[in-house]
Amino acid sequence: MTLVGERISCPLGAWRGEPGKCQLCNQLIGSSRRRTWCSNNCAREWQRNHIWRFARSAAKRRAKYHCQQQGCTAERRDCEVNHISARNGGGYGPGCHHHLSPDQNGVGGLEVLCRAHHAKVTAAQAKARAQARQIVREKLAAEKKTVKKVKPVRPVKKSATKQKLNK
Repeated sequence: MTLVGERISCPLGAWRGEPGKCQLCNQLIGSSRRRTWCSNNCAREWQRNHIWRFARSAAKRRAKYHCQQQGCTAERRDCEVNHISARNGGGYGPGCHHHLSPDQNGVGGLEVLCRAHHAKVTAAQAKARAQARQIVREKLAAEKKTVKKVKPVRPVKKSATKQKLNK
């Protein structure tokens, strides 16, 4: 999906693609110098929920720089931000997957974890991905076994002596 398409479909925004309107709140842009946002507040709100470096900072501030796992006492400097729904190599480009809280479809959501908990969660996600890949491989292997391979019929070449006799 393109960035403009994602802005139109974003559940946090009200913009529906009309030119000259704010791409977050859908208000008419009054200034001739502005093209995308009606105010700095709208621009910052969009950044906090769609651009990784801003979303990460906002998530850490929201969690007061502490791990959000129950009973964890890790130090403040030891916190990392995790996507609740795994990115699976999807990158960190701008998008709704950086929303601070998940939307009604479960997309997005960030949590702050200490390094130990982040490693544990990431390892569990990697294990789940590996199991899913293994299941797909097994299904493909089973399908290949059930499909019988038919050898192609090769045309019979006439020997050189028979070709001479035919002439």
